[in-house]
Amino acid sequence: MIYPNIKEINIDEGLVLLKTFNTSNDILKFNTKKKHLHIQFHFSLEGRIWFHIIKGTHKLEIPAQYSLLFFNPRNIIPIDAIVESDTKMLSILLSLNAIHKLLDDFAIDFNFLRPQNTQKKLYDKRQLSANELIILNQIYKRDINNKFDYIYVKAKILELFTYYFDQSQQENTKRCPNLKDERVVEKIKRAKEILVEHINEPPSIDDLANQIMLPVNVLKNGFKEIYGEPIYKYILSYKLELGRHLLMSKKYSVKEVSYQIGYSAPTHFVVAFKKKFGITPKKYIQNL
Repeated sequence: MIYPNIKEINIDEGLVLLKTFNTSNDILKFNTKKKHLHIQFHFSLEGRIWFHIIKGTHKLEIPAQYSLLFFNPRNIIPIDAIVESDTKMLSILLSLNAIHKLLDDFAIDFNFLRPQNTQKKLYDKRQLSANELIILNQIYKRDINNKFDYIYVKAKILELFTYYFDQSQQENTKRCPNLKDERVVEKIKRAKEILVEHINEPPSIDDLANQIMLPVNVLKNGFKEIYGEPIYKYILSYKLELGRHLLMSKKYSVKEVSYQIGYSAPTHFVVAFKKKFGITPKKYIQNL
């Protein structure tokens, strides 16, 4: 078995950080079982990872800018993953004692540990927000050489969890009656896929509703309930996060990025980027 480059760092008792990077041209595999670490967060920053779960009977794909949360209250889950070339992953592994300590010390609401959920297995895959990606890259790039580095990383992990679980709570708000129909939910998810596939020239809401065969009001209301914002705001947020990711690669100029994500003029991109992230694209690149 060939292993990718994995750096394991014990941040605190029951809190382990794994930095994984496959620098080869091959698809690599690793499998490990960490004693007492029942809760796993895996964050794909670049590339693609495939996780084997339920004794290898199921496979979950985690592309770049997505996360996967594993939780099994009764058994420790082995990390069994296929790592594609040029993939960068950050993992946070916790024991039940460690996560309960975070609950007590910082009042973070880990919803999967609420009394009604404590006996349920959880495999939660989701797209990462811009704030989460910024924090993850700060953690990944940090060299840990002394006690101040450990304090810094632990503080960043807590900051990350604050965003991660706040987002989860927003997604679990009360939904409109139409979302009880799984067919409607699947159509709205397809609408999102269409928007992402045509992010440079997204269809109008009327055209989108026709494509997925839903009434416009059901599409608009359902989309907001599932994704937390209206369609036009989702498009804007997605474009800007895509633009931010392209800037992070340092392969493109601000002008090139603005055209790639569908802006007719770089100045429009600069204004929208600063409004969302509080910094101009040029300064953002300089701070990387």
